[in-house]
Amino acid sequence: MVLPFVYRKNKFMEIKTFWSIIIKGIGLWLLINSVYVITQFASTFAFTSDSGLNWKNLIAAWIITFGTLILYLLVASVFLFKSAWLIEKLRLDKNFSQDKIDLNIPYKTVLSIVVIVIGADVFIEALPKLCSTIYEFAKQKERINEYMGASWLIFYFLKALSGYLIMTNSKTVVKFIDKEKIDQTK
Repeated sequence: MVLPFVYRKNKFMEIKTFWSIIIKGIGLWLLINSVYVITQFASTFAFTSDSGLNWKNLIAAWIITFGTLILYLLVASVFLFKSAWLIEKLRLDKNFSQDKIDLNIPYKTVLSIVVIVIGADVFIEALPKLCSTIYEFAKQKERINEYMGASWLIFYFLKALSGYLIMTNSKTVVKFIDKEKIDQTK
């Protein structure tokens, strides 16, 4: 007897794979948010010893900001490239009643969705700020090199562009952050 429909076997996702997707998403989010630390570092260049801030305080602010950036990048790289190690150390895959989750979506597809959502979040967050900065620039009727908010205009443009590129090139981003799986198969 031939059934009129095609029987499709259920696909299961392991708990480790689920946690890997979550951890890699958090890692990508941390990596993108590390940009804010860079802008804080760049904003300290506006202070000089003439404005009442001495060099000792300025260097201390630079060291703290640089240390924060290094910490951000270190944590993001662990989340992105050492997610299996992190799952093992935190025992995230233990104490579940089942070893697998019934899910009909492949791992790379779920990871692509996470990357697209994060890229969309970055784009949606930057776009209104970019538009308001462009509006303020147009209202001032100054040249770009005389405009006081030119650095913010460039920052919001680059942030919106990076969010757009992350969304549209999610497969490339997934290949990059999923190097851990490729390296383990060799």
